[in-house]
Amino acid sequence: MNFKVEAMVAAAVMIIFFIQSLMTLKERHRDVAAWHVHVGAAIYGLIFGSVIGFVIVPMRALLMDGSLPPQYAAYSGFGVLGVMLALRSGFIARLPFIGPQVRSYRRASLRRVIERSNKQLDQLSSKKAPINQE
Repeated sequence: MNFKVEAMVAAAVMIIFFIQSLMTLKERHRDVAAWHVHVGAAIYGLIFGSVIGFVIVPMRALLMDGSLPPQYAAYSGFGVLGVMLALRSGFIARLPFIGPQVRSYRRASLRRVIERSNKQLDQLSSKKAPINQE
């Protein structure tokens, strides 16, 4: 596989996470300095991008090429799924040097999700009194 393509995929995902944090996470979502949140978004994006670029893209290329038997692809697919679930569940936040930034990014993004969910609930809820169901 071409290393440049894999590195570009990882860098693109990192840039997307970073720009998304700059554009969507406002002051009301953060409890620390803005740079903590944005660096955490870049780290989070780089790790996810590395998994996508250096694991999923080559596996897809091997599958499409036909050089990897399907049973091995299934086993490696479960491995990739396990890695993605571990990353998504907060494994990165426990790491000593990059953990604080990643935790601050996750807290800010969760606050934003809660805010958006509350707005959607308000839009969906009826302003009328509830109907008695007798």
